[in-house]
Amino acid sequence: MNPENEIKRKKQSEDAEKWYKKGLAHGQNSDADEAIKAWNKTVELDHNHYEAWYNLGNAWYIGKNNLQRAIECWEQALKIKTDDVDVLYNMGNAYREVKEFDKAVECYQRVMKTNPDDHEAWNNLANTYRFMDDTEKAIECYKKALKINPEKIETLFNLGILYRELGEYDLGIECCEKALAIYDHPEIRRLLKATHDNKDRADNI
Repeated sequence: MNPENEIKRKKQSEDAEKWYKKGLAHGQNSDADEAIKAWNKTVELDHNHYEAWYNLGNAWYIGKNNLQRAIECWEQALKIKTDDVDVLYNMGNAYREVKEFDKAVECYQRVMKTNPDDHEAWNNLANTYRFMDDTEKAIECYKKALKINPEKIETLFNLGILYRELGEYDLGIECCEKALAIYDHPEIRRLLKATHDNKDRADNI
C-alpha cells in the first residue's frame, strides 16, 4: 500500500467526519440548508458515509419538503446498509404522506423481510392499506401486529375504529376495552361510547 495514498485517505476520512459533525450541529439548530451543505461535503469526501446519506435524506424531506431528493439520499444509504430498517421506515412514511401508497407498502414489506416480528411495520402497513381502502388487508395486518405485541394501544385503537366503520360493533368494543385495560385515555373512551351508541341504534332497527 502506498503510504502517501494511505495518509491522503485517512485525512479525507477525518475531514469527512468533521463536516458530518458540523452538519449535526446545524441540524440541531434546525438549519436545513447549512446541514445539507455540510453533509454534501461529507459524502463528497467519503461516499460510503451511511449516516451522512441518511441524515441528508431527513434534511431534504423534513427541512426542505423535497421528497425526490430525500429518496435519492436514502437510496444511497441503502446501498451501504442494505434493507436498513430506519431508512425504510422513513421512506415508507414519506411515501404514505404523499399518497404513493404502493411504494409505501413495498418499503414496509422490505422491513418485514428483515424482521417479520416488527409490529410497527405491520401497524404501518395496516394504516397504509386503510388509506388504500383495502379493509381486508388492513385488518389482517393489525391482527398480525397485535399477535406480536398484544398491548400496542395504537393498534387496538385503529382496529377498533375500523371495526366500527364496518359495523362490527362487538369486535370494536372488544378492542376498546382491551386498550382501556392497558391505558385509560379519553380518546379511547370516546370511541368506546360511540361504538356502543352505534350498536344500540343498530339493535333497535
